Amino acid sequence: MLSNQIVVRFTFILVTCSSLALAQRSEPASTSAVGGQIVISGKSSLKEPVLVLLDHSGSRHEQRTSTDLHGYFEFHNVPQGSYTIRVRLEGFENVNYPVDVPGMPYVFIFLNGRSARGPAALGGNRVVDIRQLTANIPKQALKEYEKAVQELKDHNTERAIERLEKSIKLAPDFYNAHLGLAQEYRKTGRLVAAEKELTRAFELNPREVTPLIQLGEIYLDNNNFRGAADVLSQAIRIEPGSAIANYALGRARYKLSQYAEAEQAFTRAASLDEDFEAAELMLVHAYVRQGKARAALGHIDALLHKSPNPALEKFRSEVVAAWKTKSPQRSSTQHRKWPRPESFL
Repeated sequence: MLSNQIVVRFTFILVTCSSLALAQRSEPASTSAVGGQIVISGKSSLKEPVLVLLDHSGSRHEQRTSTDLHGYFEFHNVPQGSYTIRVRLEGFENVNYPVDVPGMPYVFIFLNGRSARGPAALGGNRVVDIRQLTANIPKQALKEYEKAVQELKDHNTERAIERLEKSIKLAPDFYNAHLGLAQEYRKTGRLVAAEKELTRAFELNPREVTPLIQLGEIYLDNNNFRGAADVLSQAIRIEPGSAIANYALGRARYKLSQYAEAEQAFTRAASLDEDFEAAELMLVHAYVRQGKARAALGHIDALLHKSPNPALEKFRSEVVAAWKTKSPQRSSTQHRKWPRPESFL
């Protein structure tokens, strides 16, 4: 089939063209992509883009980017080092979130109104909203949480984890502590422990999809594609407008060889966020797997019109050449001449 012959070639295109870390794109050896999503409690979208700054420790210069209306942002070609993601939005607590590059490529940053009183959130913003204020969190648990924030600012990840663990022992129903601990576990490779914390976080706050999305990503990393599809489907039932959840679900469906379902998920993700290039590229991949060459070519043309890319242009020419060789007498692709994948790697 056509799909079997061109999918290896497209895998290389996907890695070299994708603009999001979640698509596992290839960056130069000395740089990485840093991205994430700004989330405002109780809202599914922003009224206008939010400015996001990336400060390097000891440098006077900063990188700048803006979110889309769904809160997604990304910095490209970030050199190795310690950075701080800064967000300033009128009416909300300031965010100063420390990240190490290379490290966790994708983070969720929560903004809450200044009127909410409580401890600083992981990275410096306040996440203790009205639901948390009525949860009878012991003062000592809140203090440990605050101290964990400072430990993270000082890049003391293990000490921060210890304080978050202590906070949870003092307040087992502290949603934000469970979520923060899960993220730190994930950053340090303790995926089983992260899974446990995310599961508990969702139990405590079943209206928030963040724990499910992160859980789905962990399942994808561990090749548990069925589990990923289940939790991400649940996330979409709660938040149908989440582009990142639809994209992740598409990845799970694709890995399960459910290409029609993957196509639907990638299409939905791309429609929710028109700048979500990873979803667009994976949609082409789903078309190829189903032998939908015309759809794949049409989509490639749209991507090239938006942003010219020599590698994608070359791949398009190869798809065209392969498609032209198709005939009723030779429906099999085994006689077609395809470039050896090694020549592009």
